[in-house]
Amino acid sequence: MIYFFYEFFFKINLDKNSLKKLIFNVVKYEGYKIGNINIIFCNDNYLLNINLKFLKKNNYTDVIAFEIIKKKNIYGDIYISLERILYNSKKFQENFFHELKRVIIHAILHFIGYKDKYKKEKKIMYNKENLLLNLFS
Repeated sequence: MIYFFYEFFFKINLDKNSLKKLIFNVVKYEGYKIGNINIIFCNDNYLLNINLKFLKKNNYTDVIAFEIIKKKNIYGDIYISLERILYNSKKFQENFFHELKRVIIHAILHFIGYKDKYKKEKKIMYNKENLLLNLFS
């Protein structure tokens, strides 16, 4: 199951069914199944505190994911700063919902083992994000 939570009020109507469908399609395409995934929409400060507490990083980010994989079943929490998504969509001149889908796919790819610490890993992950966005958007 996929659940959505809000840690603050944001004036955008999100099509949760479309987001669920995207997640199911990406997970299935990668050969996994969904256990329980929680998507927690928050603001920059909320996510900054998580970044400091758990990752020891003092910078804003758009998404942080914590996962558990059990026999190809994905369980996890995806924290998404809608403020950062809005900021990045303007910065990169991209549609807000396209950017939101990108970070959700990014989190799912982390769940299944993709990394983005090094330049080569980032390129692989970015290409995979684009493939999945094109397939399922």
